[in-house]
Amino acid sequence: MVTLVPSPDDCCWGAAYCVADEDRQPVLDNLDHRERGGFDRNEVRVEFSNPDRPPIQALVYVANARNRNFLGAASDAQIASQIRDSHGPSGANLEYALRLAESLREMGAADEHVFAIADLLRDDAS
Repeated sequence: MVTLVPSPDDCCWGAAYCVADEDRQPVLDNLDHRERGGFDRNEVRVEFSNPDRPPIQALVYVANARNRNFLGAASDAQIASQIRDSHGPSGANLEYALRLAESLREMGAADEHVFAIADLLRDDAS
């Protein structure tokens, strides 16, 4: 997951996961618990890079003002600093951020914000 913020005119690249009907509620309960610290569950339209696949509706978690870890309008350097110093149950945020940038590049997504932060993190690591 990555912190998404409302931005109606922008798009977000990523992966969509299909959850079996019988697993839906336990998965949502787990995600709702994990994202309880300042994220709202929203339904959005998802379009696939393969034009033969029709769009679908999917759920995403979007940051809100109650999120105690959300920096708001912060500089890339401030965001990189927070990422560098943070660690969660799934591992280091540094590793997550670098893999996110790598995955977006592999998808052909042009996310200059994520790429700039990843560059700062890589520069700090060398």
